Amino acid sequence: MRSSTHPRRRVVRASAKVASRPVLPWPAMLLGAVVVAVAALLFIAMPASAAPPVSSVADELICQCGCGSVLTVCPHQECGWGIPAKQYIGQQLEAGRSPEDLVQYYVDEYGEQVLAAPTKRGFNMVAWVAPFAALIIGAVAVYFLIGVWARRNGSDTETVSVRETDLAPESLQRRLDDELREFD
Repeated sequence: MRSSTHPRRRVVRASAKVASRPVLPWPAMLLGAVVVAVAALLFIAMPASAAPPVSSVADELICQCGCGSVLTVCPHQECGWGIPAKQYIGQQLEAGRSPEDLVQYYVDEYGEQVLAAPTKRGFNMVAWVAPFAALIIGAVAVYFLIGVWARRNGSDTETVSVRETDLAPESLQRRLDDELREFD
């Protein structure tokens, strides 16, 4: 046996408290399984390729009734062009035609003025580039005008030495001195 002058150290391990998961009662688990199964069936039952909405085409066209609005927001309740066009677009989309084909159909039928936005090719690029070019040119012009105005205002003033000019004739100078003495 060992005799030691040192008391034995006790190793105490802190036991980590293990959080136990709450156990759900079987009706709650059954209800969760039913909800997941119904959601999966609904997801599977959805058609693989639903027809795109009519607005996918109508947003790109201008109504030809004369209002000048985009087809989806034509202000006329009984629009003679817009209502049949929307119906035709809906029928064609359900039949499987793509929105791009329908837009091209209307361009072929009515010309490019039927488009809500100009195409990004050829001379129509001017409509896309011109506003930005005008903003840049305007900003540069304002910058240079401010510089010209600043130089003009600075060049109009002349630096004059006080010694070179006679501020007041001698009589006015004496009167000023007298007034200043009386003031004190």
